[in-house]
Amino acid sequence: MNRHVRYALLTPLVASAVVLTPAMAAHAKPAAPAAAPQATCKLVAAPGTNPVEFDLVLTDFKAGQQIRVTGPENFIRTANQQGSFTEEDVKKGSYTAKVTGGGHNNPAVGCGKPPRTPVTAAADISDVEVTGASTTPAVDVDCSVAQNVTFQGKITGTGTGNVKYKWSGAGKTSTPTVKFTEPATATASFTVRAAPRAAPANPAPSVAVTLSAGDATDSLNFTLKCKAGT
Repeated sequence: MNRHVRYALLTPLVASAVVLTPAMAAHAKPAAPAAAPQATCKLVAAPGTNPVEFDLVLTDFKAGQQIRVTGPENFIRTANQQGSFTEEDVKKGSYTAKVTGGGHNNPAVGCGKPPRTPVTAAADISDVEVTGASTTPAVDVDCSVAQNVTFQGKITGTGTGNVKYKWSGAGKTSTPTVKFTEPATATASFTVRAAPRAAPANPAPSVAVTLSAGDATDSLNFTLKCKAGT
């Protein structure tokens, strides 16, 4: 009889031991809070600006925090509800951002600069060429009247950049600029007027032009193809 009572008393104790096992106790602990995102500060090149402008972009601060920025420009700004703000058109350089009154709990954040833009070699022109000329129509032109002649050209060299060149001929000049990209870039066309011939028996009218850029020069003399009897 006493033996049965003794078993009855031990049963709750065994159940309690199961409840308090280390594995189950660990599951009962609250999960550790997720780490807060680390505040960042970057100096970025503003898209679509020429010459390039720079914006200072701060993110992952706490909403409403006052942030002191020091560097080539110094100012204090307040983070918006998303914990960020952007200061547009700042001078390029090294900046530091720090929450005001934050002490050691809020260390300064360095503001990374964009990588340097690779330097492109300046345009160096080695040659120019007058590549062709034409009238409208190409043949059987009425040579008894003045006719427009259109010339095309090409610039050759290395590098990239704006290149100024010169067309001249028939008492007319033009000095446009082209965005040159190696190895060769076409020029704008150049149109001049060929003088009419006095009689069909005379030589067909001709006109000459010159193209130059840097120390390079090329010329072309073009003769019209006349319609019979003009």
